[in-house]
Amino acid sequence: MPDVSALQLGTVPQPTAPLGVLPEVAADKHPDTPFRSDLPWRTYDGPVNTFAEFATAIGDYADRFWAAGIRRGDTVAVVQRNHIEVEAVMCALGRIGALPALLSSGMETGELLECFARLENPYVLVDAYGLARLAEQRTAVQLLSRAVLALEPTDADWVRPVQDRAAHTAAPRDEDDWFVITHSSGTTGAPKLAAHSTRSLFGMVAPMIIIFRDQYNQNDLNAKHLSFVHARTCAGTLASLETAMPALSIADPSPENVKRLLLDQRPTSIETHPNIFIQWEQLATDPERPFARVERFISTFDAMHPRTVRTLLAGSDQPGAHYLQAYGQTESGPICLRIVTREEAADYSPRNVGHSGGGMEVRIVDEAGEAVPEGTPGRIETRSTGRMRGYVGGGEMPAQDAWWPMGDIGRLLPDGSLELLDRIVEHVDGVDSLLEKEDHLLESLPELVELVLIRGEDGGVFAVACPRPGSAPDRERFLKEAAEVGLPDITVFFWEWEAMPVTGSYKVRRAVLRQRLGSRLDRAAVPAPLAGTR
Repeated sequence: MPDVSALQLGTVPQPTAPLGVLPEVAADKHPDTPFRSDLPWRTYDGPVNTFAEFATAIGDYADRFWAAGIRRGDTVAVVQRNHIEVEAVMCALGRIGALPALLSSGMETGELLECFARLENPYVLVDAYGLARLAEQRTAVQLLSRAVLALEPTDADWVRPVQDRAAHTAAPRDEDDWFVITHSSGTTGAPKLAAHSTRSLFGMVAPMIIIFRDQYNQNDLNAKHLSFVHARTCAGTLASLETAMPALSIADPSPENVKRLLLDQRPTSIETHPNIFIQWEQLATDPERPFARVERFISTFDAMHPRTVRTLLAGSDQPGAHYLQAYGQTESGPICLRIVTREEAADYSPRNVGHSGGGMEVRIVDEAGEAVPEGTPGRIETRSTGRMRGYVGGGEMPAQDAWWPMGDIGRLLPDGSLELLDRIVEHVDGVDSLLEKEDHLLESLPELVELVLIRGEDGGVFAVACPRPGSAPDRERFLKEAAEVGLPDITVFFWEWEAMPVTGSYKVRRAVLRQRLGSRLDRAAVPAPLAGTR
């Protein structure tokens, strides 16, 4: 298995400009670099297809925010549809020195209100989609916010349209000040609000900047469908601007739309969430070969299932096609990287998340915080240049050189790579790794597009499985395969993928499933559909 030493991660890049003004700097240097999106912009009237046009849009947003009264130091909660527009809004707010808090419009309404409360009287900035999400709670939103501002024309009498313009004063924050607030995924509980600076975002995306400079050129096109409010996307926008990397942002992840984009735009790398790559497996076997020109399949969220990695790589015609995996979290940035080639895909285990390097360090400790021997499972702790600058409402952050707890269980292998075994909150005594059992079950049950094993309140385990569209659930087959991996007589609930409660990055919200299904472990029970939280 190749490690990341060939990427020369020893020197961590430093920001050339605060992110609020970096688009203008990039546009001056590389005005014609492509910066495209699949769906039209709704909150800005001009075209956005290049760095120059992206910078122009940011300047226009900044003029609108200035006219609306937003100034340096103001906190602005942003709730919009999942589109690259969000990143332009972030940069515009950063340009005038305001502090954007990017919130997934897929959060439950109560969680959005909780975030507004924690932000302590922010402006709330919405598009039509965000406004619709909040409309039923208008009174609470008004009580928790300084004002509600709408980016699109509206007849709602409880919001202020942001359509007027006044020349703004650029006053970006220092590279080490809080630049943006994003939030954790909330897979195991309520989302936490985490703040990053320009410098920590640079640290987060340093490996990608190095890879772009080392392995890409202007003939490449980097396509992404991500949660555009996620810290990974903020850092990815920064990396694209910093390296003049042509970019294609995908808002609609439907296989039909993605096939059209792949055949028309022919990107050379594509990044999305693992649960979206699963939905795109069908494109890898399409006779028109939409993935033919893709050389790099990238995931920086959860590890991908081996079947999906093999299928995607088989769909590429590039001899050097590979899968690039990163392990990390919103709070830490990436900690380990792994490259999986087509030749290695047959033996790929997603439990091995690769090696650290370039300002990233990993150690394994016991519950008392003492380092454990190589090969011994324990708690993963890290040090990284991409670590966040603090939680909203949290206490003082530990020193930058202090070890950060990842909340995961793992072990270091003899070659220095890290094996990820479980989340601490999901760990079951006597079971090495529930995640590994999920991998085995998905490998042996190709009719499933997703499977999660969840620790119940009583310490037992139950399963939630999502069959592929058109596939009938087969309980007996599932139970037989579960017994093979040491889970005899497990309770399983079958769901449609679209009904699963997921985060804005399509991670299954295990805590929600545990809460809603934990009291219904009678195998005769017929579950009612869950509402998604996309």
